Amino acid sequence: MVDGAKKMAIRLGVTPFLVGLTVVAMGSSAPELITSLLSSNNPQFIVGNIVGSNIANVGLAIGLAALITPVVCKFDDTRFEMFSMMAAVVIITILAFTGKLGLIQGIILIAALLIFLFFTYKVRRRSHIEETEEEATEKEESIKTQMWKCVLLVIVGIVLLYIGARAFIEGAVDLAGMFGVSELMIGLIVVAIGVCLPELCICIVAAYRKENELVVSNIVGSVVFNSFFALGIGVLFTTVPVTHFTMVFHMPIMILMALLLVLMIRFGNKVTRWEGAALICVYAVYIALMITFPELTQGLI
Repeated sequence: MVDGAKKMAIRLGVTPFLVGLTVVAMGSSAPELITSLLSSNNPQFIVGNIVGSNIANVGLAIGLAALITPVVCKFDDTRFEMFSMMAAVVIITILAFTGKLGLIQGIILIAALLIFLFFTYKVRRRSHIEETEEEATEKEESIKTQMWKCVLLVIVGIVLLYIGARAFIEGAVDLAGMFGVSELMIGLIVVAIGVCLPELCICIVAAYRKENELVVSNIVGSVVFNSFFALGIGVLFTTVPVTHFTMVFHMPIMILMALLLVLMIRFGNKVTRWEGAALICVYAVYIALMITFPELTQGLI
């Protein structure tokens, strides 16, 4: 998928960041979307799936990628995307304070996604920096690559990641159900980590290949697509009650994780290995708190 995304960017004449922010992010968010669509009979799965996945995306995916190699990302070049990620998590938190998410909130979220895609394309096309001599050579050598091959690489990668993540989810949910834990806890921990596997795999591979643009854009895009698209589509078909602890604990943690990533990029233009370790530690503490205090995942509306 990483190779396909890079070649697609060259063929389209856009940056790998834009492809990662849209095509790759949308593909890696497919498990979250499918889980939301299949959870109409278990509405707490929907909220837990999205909130938990957003937290895991930053805490685990970015954290582990940074441990492999520092993730370099210039804030001045990604200011709009970082703002969009923060806006996404804040918007769903504000909407959740009504106590439920339903048709109206779903329409608002889908509209927000369309606005994000429109301005992302305009900003990225306008800010596309002139190619260096090396990049021009790479484009000239790769221009012969047929677009269908690039698309096929991305699609195959998405399908394989989805199959693996789906198998993990089904087994993990059955196992967790045997212990009688709440749907919200399953969504926040088991399902969230399972559906986060595509983003995690993409980040690890991209970090290993020094494709820093794909690491950051994949996660930023996934958080936006999870919040606006996967959650928006999910609540269009069923009204989802939002628990008290989701509003006062889990969603603030989600905002905190996104804010930490923005601050790291803002003041350092990269996520260092130490900062990656810190993100993983914050996520580990979050999981430990839920296990230690299971009432945090109980359905108090």
